[in-house]
Amino acid sequence: MTFDASMFANFVAVSSPVHERVSPSYTGIHALFDIIVVGSGIGGGVLADDLADRAGDKKRILVLEAGSYLYPTHVYNCSRMPNSTVAQRFGTSSFWQSGAEGTQYYIHERPQMNLGGRSIFWSGLIPTIQDWELEFFPARVRHDLKSGMLEQAGAALNQSITLGETARKIVGKLRASALAEDFNIAETPRALHQPYLRPNGTPAAELTAQSTGVFNTAELLINQIGLSSNENPGGDGSGLRLLLNHYVEDIKRLDENRLEVLARNTLTGAPRYFQAATVVLACGAIESPKLLARSTIGRELPAEVRSLVGLGLTDHPTTNEILTTATHIGDVAIPKDTTAKIILYSRGKRDAGGQILYPFNVEMNVNHEYWHLRENDPASPAVPIATTGASIIDIKFSFGNCIDPMNEIRNCPPFGYVPEIVFRNQSWTDYLVASRLPALAGWHKSDKEVFAVLNEVTHKIFNQFQRNGVACEPVENRWYGEGGKGFGYGTVHHVVGTLRMPYKQWFGGPVLTESVVDEDLRVRTVDNLFVCDMSVMPFASAANPVRTLAALALRLSNRLG
Repeated sequence: MTFDASMFANFVAVSSPVHERVSPSYTGIHALFDIIVVGSGIGGGVLADDLADRAGDKKRILVLEAGSYLYPTHVYNCSRMPNSTVAQRFGTSSFWQSGAEGTQYYIHERPQMNLGGRSIFWSGLIPTIQDWELEFFPARVRHDLKSGMLEQAGAALNQSITLGETARKIVGKLRASALAEDFNIAETPRALHQPYLRPNGTPAAELTAQSTGVFNTAELLINQIGLSSNENPGGDGSGLRLLLNHYVEDIKRLDENRLEVLARNTLTGAPRYFQAATVVLACGAIESPKLLARSTIGRELPAEVRSLVGLGLTDHPTTNEILTTATHIGDVAIPKDTTAKIILYSRGKRDAGGQILYPFNVEMNVNHEYWHLRENDPASPAVPIATTGASIIDIKFSFGNCIDPMNEIRNCPPFGYVPEIVFRNQSWTDYLVASRLPALAGWHKSDKEVFAVLNEVTHKIFNQFQRNGVACEPVENRWYGEGGKGFGYGTVHHVVGTLRMPYKQWFGGPVLTESVVDEDLRVRTVDNLFVCDMSVMPFASAANPVRTLAALALRLSNRLG
């Protein structure tokens, strides 16, 4: 059975004359490329763009994207509509599951399949994975990430500088508290371009650059390819080429130097065959293992590698939010018309028994309604955001997670494209307590003891703030373990591990070499097939993993380019 766009409910398969008139699709007749990248999200987009910078004058590079042109940039760069709300309208049903929300097995949300992938809808948060979490990575990857790749990724993603004076002062107060013994405290970095600021947060003297807004790979690739007919006719020649609306069905080995890629036109159903010296899967942690599992080359993998394809679908557990209201932190006023987004990175300290004390980060928002405020209609009669009264502060906890062998993308029936996913609902605390937290940190705590740790840290944080001179406490005195405050559900957006590199099963264990890709992201036993998306991660970090993925993409580009 060949792929048909109707197999995925809500999948958008359309040809956009707007895209064709601005940025060309590949129209050449030659099917041979040096490098083919399958997917245009963060992994594939950053990789392809950097490869074009490095080697576009001498290499032919093709990006194949199954989806369509939806937006030329991030939705926040052209509207003030909430990114998550817009994203849900484009969630693609590329898998099925037997459970439902609230049942023991269920994963929330759906992937976006379009030019730019999730990057045109994401939050833009790019916190940095910490040293204690990198211990779950193989040595060579860990070394490269710590030796500058994470910083390079931040620069490539246009890392933000600050949300202003109040945010910087709040960070300063928290750093001066006892919390700094266990947490490294900073403004949460975001892939939001701020060229109007110097690195120290003060206004730039000369405003020569315009902000590109929230980073996304749709815009990145469009800019790299250039304007239709003038800069890039879309035909043969060296450099980067892009072909939308082509779903890759199969990859096979032609000889030791060439791979063949079969892509199905989602508009016409016509097949198209390409050849490349190197192919990179960058379809995401769900689509990449599906592609490898059904491909001819995937079926030829050794049994010990093939058995891991799609196994270990893992997300990082996060808690519900807890809120308080505040007017000050010490002598620093927090007006209602200010905002801050702050992260408390765990330092990964261990107790006398060797357990990790705090295997989580704490994410804090101050007046979250200012998170991405765009006044594109100053005359609008809409109710304005309140600018008086106490400020709202919310926090939540984000844990790391080792690869979970109980979760998987099951194999499709022959010629099928919509597999079953089995994923433990992460709002079920008993499973986290019994399985995931022992593997992550050596914790052997009851759910009440886990909530006691969270409440202890919550108290320490809120106690730094005051409302009219009184130390802050949670709104309505609702603590973790009470009133429905616990862990949230897992989603597809940060899942990792389905084409893992060498990994650790638990925090004190050895790095296991049983994996799908090696430390160079090469599929084992196939010298010219690589993977560059969340699926290769050996660990679901407490921090949003996008910066880490961008670093791995730059690292792979350095090797291939």
